[in-house]
Amino acid sequence: MSYGKRDLSGLLVVDGQPYCWELRREPQWRIIDGWQGMVIAVRHRDGQREAILQFPVPGKRQWGWDLRMRRPQVNRTRVTNGIRAALASKWEPMSRGKALVFEVDTNGS
Repeated sequence: MSYGKRDLSGLLVVDGQPYCWELRREPQWRIIDGWQGMVIAVRHRDGQREAILQFPVPGKRQWGWDLRMRRPQVNRTRVTNGIRAALASKWEPMSRGKALVFEVDTNGS
């Protein structure tokens, strides 16, 4: 079975503005914390401050019984919605400073 090449980074235009994104972490098991979801870093193409989008681990219905068997595909719609949510939560991509971390609610997206 062949799945083809996955996108690990790219450029999205959201509301007329260009944002670069990059997969920083795939879902993984951590002894202390249990399952950790996918993490995507986003920044405005001309900006400095990153937004770190943390996606929860999907439920068993979506992934099957073993979460390790399938790698997640980056869903551009969810990344776009995550960028919009970060902007609505006062992320200022053109400012300087530490990256801001946002938990992305994937219900309904």
